[in-house]
Amino acid sequence: MTVSVIIPYYNPDCNPATDSLLIRAIKSATDNLTGVCDYEIIIVNDGSPADPPVDSLKNGNIKYIRCSHKRQGAARNTGIENATGQIITFLDADDCYFPGSLAPCIKTMQETGADLLGFGMKCLTDTTAEPRPSSQKPVFTTPVTGNHYMLKHNLPGTSCRYLISSSLIRNNNLRFMENAYIEDEDFNPRMMHFSQNYIETSFPVYAYCIRSGSTMTDVSEQMIETKTADTLKVLSSLIRFSKEHSLEPHDGLDRKISYLAMDHIRRTLRRKDWSTAVRQQITELKSMGLFPLRCHDGSIGFKLYSSLSRCRTGLFLLHLAETIYK
Repeated sequence: MTVSVIIPYYNPDCNPATDSLLIRAIKSATDNLTGVCDYEIIIVNDGSPADPPVDSLKNGNIKYIRCSHKRQGAARNTGIENATGQIITFLDADDCYFPGSLAPCIKTMQETGADLLGFGMKCLTDTTAEPRPSSQKPVFTTPVTGNHYMLKHNLPGTSCRYLISSSLIRNNNLRFMENAYIEDEDFNPRMMHFSQNYIETSFPVYAYCIRSGSTMTDVSEQMIETKTADTLKVLSSLIRFSKEHSLEPHDGLDRKISYLAMDHIRRTLRRKDWSTAVRQQITELKSMGLFPLRCHDGSIGFKLYSSLSRCRTGLFLLHLAETIYK
């Protein structure tokens, strides 16, 4: 059994702090996997002008690849195409793993024959800190299909919280959307749709950092517009995908699409120009057949949100709620 850890790397300013975080990420992966299984760590330089100091680690399991800058999705695709492991997982360069956390997940995935395993995530408030081992013991769910999971649960928006069978990726030609900032929102529902044996645990494996100046924290007008356009692109992509697989169980996928449309309205209501912007985005959603919002699980909260979003007064109340509770 070989695990392939794919780490996109982008450091346009040649910032030493970025390189330090990358080294921390690599070490957390090697510490987790050494003595547990064979592994490879694939660093994909997404068009950064300089190379990171990975040679200083003197680890023969590290592969380093350069590609042109097409954002994280393209870097991950390059990693997938060069991965040789039976299990693939993604790690962002400024994040890391909790010590000793991957081993029980890998063991459980092997024992159950799961094609997909989801694990817990926990935020590191100190972005430069070394995470401490968790005192918890992992407890895993019984296997379900990915469609069943999406029908009952809200699907997290990051692809970094999974161990993925390489056969699940290759047999279904799964790839990330390129030149987009929310590529996970397109990839994850597709991946989950094809999964026939999904298990998960809340056990914290992945330590993520919210850094000032990162894509996640960028609230500039330009980034807001870009993410708005990307969300519409993802919704269109998932609608096409659902139609292509209409003969398969896809009610979970349709629920995910509806919730993503609702989240799109929620983010729009947080904008400074929300009144004008939300009318524009509702028009876009109508053209896709996603508005009025339709829920596929009878959720009371969703139905209430859908009802309020259909009138100007309701949108104003939702705007106030998003402003207060964002």
